[in-house]
Amino acid sequence: MHPRIKPLIALLAAFSPMQAMAADIPTLGEIVVTAQRPAFSAFATDTRQVSLGVHDLSASLTAMPGAAVVRNGPLTGIVQVRGLAGDRVNVLVDGMEITPACPNHMDPPLHYAAPADTESLTLVAGTSPVSAGGDSLGASVLAKPRLPAFNTEESWKYTARLHAGYSSAGDGWDMGVAISGASRDWALAYSGNHAESNDMRFPGGRVRDTGFESGRHRITLSRATTGGRLDASVGQQRTRDAGTPSLPMDMIQDDADWINMAWAGKVGESDVKVRAYWHDIDHLMDNYSLRGLLAGMYAPATSRDAGLSAAIDRTMAGGKARFGAEWLGNEFNASQWTSAGVFNSDILRDGSRDRLGLFGEWEGTLATGWRANLGIRSDTVRMDTGNVSGGNAADRAAFNAVSHKRTDHNADWNALFQYGVTPALEYELGLTRKTRSPSLLERYEWTPLNASAGQADNNRYMGNLYLKPEVAHTLSAGFRHQGNQHEFKATLFYQRVNDYIVGTPCAPGVCSATAFTPLRFENHDARLHGLDASWRFQDDNWTYGGVLSYVRGRNLDSDSDLYRIAPLRLNLSARHVAGGLSNTVTARLAARQDKVALYAPAALNDEKTTPGHAVFDWHARWQAGKGVNINLGIDNLFDKLYYDHLVGINQVAGSDVAVNARLPGAGRFAFVQLEWIL
Repeated sequence: MHPRIKPLIALLAAFSPMQAMAADIPTLGEIVVTAQRPAFSAFATDTRQVSLGVHDLSASLTAMPGAAVVRNGPLTGIVQVRGLAGDRVNVLVDGMEITPACPNHMDPPLHYAAPADTESLTLVAGTSPVSAGGDSLGASVLAKPRLPAFNTEESWKYTARLHAGYSSAGDGWDMGVAISGASRDWALAYSGNHAESNDMRFPGGRVRDTGFESGRHRITLSRATTGGRLDASVGQQRTRDAGTPSLPMDMIQDDADWINMAWAGKVGESDVKVRAYWHDIDHLMDNYSLRGLLAGMYAPATSRDAGLSAAIDRTMAGGKARFGAEWLGNEFNASQWTSAGVFNSDILRDGSRDRLGLFGEWEGTLATGWRANLGIRSDTVRMDTGNVSGGNAADRAAFNAVSHKRTDHNADWNALFQYGVTPALEYELGLTRKTRSPSLLERYEWTPLNASAGQADNNRYMGNLYLKPEVAHTLSAGFRHQGNQHEFKATLFYQRVNDYIVGTPCAPGVCSATAFTPLRFENHDARLHGLDASWRFQDDNWTYGGVLSYVRGRNLDSDSDLYRIAPLRLNLSARHVAGGLSNTVTARLAARQDKVALYAPAALNDEKTTPGHAVFDWHARWQAGKGVNINLGIDNLFDKLYYDHLVGINQVAGSDVAVNARLPGAGRFAFVQLEWIL
């Protein structure tokens, strides 16, 4: 028996009786986007209908306080929340933890969640409970797919949904279909969609290497069981020729296949959830196919995840107690070759990273007006990698000469309190400890390479076998005031991260000599603090809203700002509804970002400042008839040349954007989409 299957069997037995580049294609329909802190009541959950205007699901998070998107290409949305991004944010797609196959995170987890298939997107902010996930420092993002609904009668009922659209940003189009049939006890659903786009337009021309093509298929079989339901899904996603101009290579091919099974229901007085899944990615990138070069390098990579999660909820001590366990096993390989098919070097060979997490949590009323969420969590992370071939001989010999096995024992806890002064006014205080172990790349990148998990700073990085896990302590305080026609929420937060992992100039003799000054992943101490706020006011047919996000991050050891942090941002919107027609005008404002990472005296990150901007959009939604909806709009109404600080720097020659210049946002473009529900 494979040793990684044993934890799955053990956990099943224990729980058995038995889930921005604005040039992307607009996606029709609305999904629920929620932002929550602890799993409390209305104060904890902010639910709103958001019309998705991009093909990449991650972009919808920018409407939530504290959230932003690091983007190196049209399909590479890396979630950033309160200044923490990438592996520091726990992202679950239909309950699955997905490890990107690309060493530069061209395929972050939300790459594998299609907007058309997504029912809801939940953001659990930095002071999140232990049940939201482990091995992360702050937020959790939960993408929940659309599941077929059972019929109320024994007979079968069938539904279908068709959609198609066009965007002038890159002359892109998309189309899709969702078909389902259901009886009282069984349901079967299929969904498929295809999208593609050419290079993005901006006020100065086109941004080369920003086109893409992607397709997705998913089949779900559901069965109503005694006290619950069983859902089993299989799916595949295919991405081709997706440019990533902020990175040294492009995503030429990305093939993902998955199997996901989940059961949720009641066993006696307990609510039980069990999930098992397998997710397999074959990834290929190169630096010549889309960049007009005759020769170069290509790099194949694979990432295979298998996982299980199980949880029990039951009434205890006047509240709700939750106990759970999670296991995730990942196998990873990556190498690089010349375009002539000659092996050059391993990036990682036979990498493995297994995590077993256990948690206990209690939520309930402490006294009049007071509620609490208290929890503890333990995660054991084991990782290893094989000996490598190719590359620099001295680095290879030094790496292969030592043991690669590492084990981390991590502990998390949370104490979250909520006090209701009146039904309209509530306060919240949160204290948490979160721990994240290094990634395979951070520990095992054995020679300086341009693989940095999406940093896109054009530096060479080297791993560090002796890294310690990051440990973050967070204090947050917030309040909410809500009436019949208004709501206002704000949260202040302070986070101290011990042993924060960041690229640091190599000490003499540690990294091999190259034409570039390499950075080595090292532990530092860091601090992040800021403010999130959102508000809404309704007056007859008008709704006015806003979202404010601010974070400042500092490396305390180097006394410098952290790299690639979103600036102060403010989104304002006004929506008018009359019958079946709604019109929304949005202003996206961002301050100048001059708090950038510069490592004196060498300025190795050499992060460029970004000017502030104000961009205006108009979106409309028309219910044209029974089952027929039309979305249309114009983004960047005044065709403003602007720059999102998190988009990155151009590394592609022959573009209308100079090499090493910051990539712009899309110019004025129109989109239209039609949805027909049968």
